[in-house]
Amino acid sequence: MLNAYSSNKNSVTLLAMPSEAIEALKKDKYFCPACKQPVYIKNGRIKLPHFAHFAESSCSFYTEAETQEHLALKLMFANWCEQQQLPYEVEKFLPALNQRPDLLIGNLAIEIQCSPLSIQRLIERTKCYQEHGYQPLWICGKKLSVTYNKLSELTKNLCYYSEKLGFYLWTADVEEKELILFYHLEEDWSKKLYAAKKTWKFYQKDLLAIFNYPSRAMLHLQRKHESGHLVKAYYGELEKRLIRRDERVRSVQSVLYNKQLHILNLPYWFYAPGLNVFCCRHSDLLFKYRIWTVVRFFDQNVVCAAELLAALRSEIQQAQELFYPLPNITAEQLQEYCLHYLIKSLITCGHLKRQTQDWIVTISSDTKLLDQVERFINKCVISATPIKNVI
Repeated sequence: MLNAYSSNKNSVTLLAMPSEAIEALKKDKYFCPACKQPVYIKNGRIKLPHFAHFAESSCSFYTEAETQEHLALKLMFANWCEQQQLPYEVEKFLPALNQRPDLLIGNLAIEIQCSPLSIQRLIERTKCYQEHGYQPLWICGKKLSVTYNKLSELTKNLCYYSEKLGFYLWTADVEEKELILFYHLEEDWSKKLYAAKKTWKFYQKDLLAIFNYPSRAMLHLQRKHESGHLVKAYYGELEKRLIRRDERVRSVQSVLYNKQLHILNLPYWFYAPGLNVFCCRHSDLLFKYRIWTVVRFFDQNVVCAAELLAALRSEIQQAQELFYPLPNITAEQLQEYCLHYLIKSLITCGHLKRQTQDWIVTISSDTKLLDQVERFINKCVISATPIKNVI
């Protein structure tokens, strides 16, 4: 805890205060902003100076378990604001929300996440900020950043989305003194992550301008994937996991089996392009099945574009239970992402063809799966560019 109230009810912060001045403050009495119980100043040589509760305290709001990385990043962001003369508050307790963002800049609530947090708690805190007019901005510390080209479930749920940058994630490196933006995030069938990266050194640029970057930047990025090889590897892995009786694959197979389908005998579109629908939990096969039922209804017909899009949007809305919660991304944003992604892949696989204002739908095919894989084996899928309007 970096802030507390003095005996005369003034707010006192220990942030960036010289050690001698902190020692002088110890003569007064201080109280927790949340529980109003007495606290005292800890001014050791290892940890940053902070207020701590007494052992008998029953306060459930403030904990003393913040990492050094967390405390150091708070100090660095506060110093950044100081340098720019940007009005801010550290650990401002918001009674109506019963929350205290690490840094509050106007209605921007910055939360630096350096340790594990339950997904449910993340959702609750994010929604609470949003409902009270605050814009939460989550920044990952080193342990929750992109590691070994993978995203943990918590980190996945800390992602944001914009039409220009796709899915993106904020992180900070306390050792390198860098604020980092990973953008155009994509995953293949194995959940291997593909990401572009932009960094800013602390204190060198306008902080709010950096945070506004995803809404105004247009970074075109062409990422080539050898789709045929990805699909072939995906299919082979599904076959192996089915033999090993992998529980996740078996659960998908059980649903498909009830629909008289087999996980290894689906149309090529189910496996293509080897990239997973980013917002889907685990495999996206069940989500694609639901979309397939809609498209199949229009098979061998010329259908009005508006009618097809309305049917797909309705099905996407009903498939929300297959998605990660992603509390920082609106349902409308996810819907539009899925819609463009699915239509683009249906066009690539030859199931949709544009005819003036209508679509020609063709899903029937007697071509064997492996023959279709060979047809795409030397072809690349271009991805990670800002969404092209294909609808």
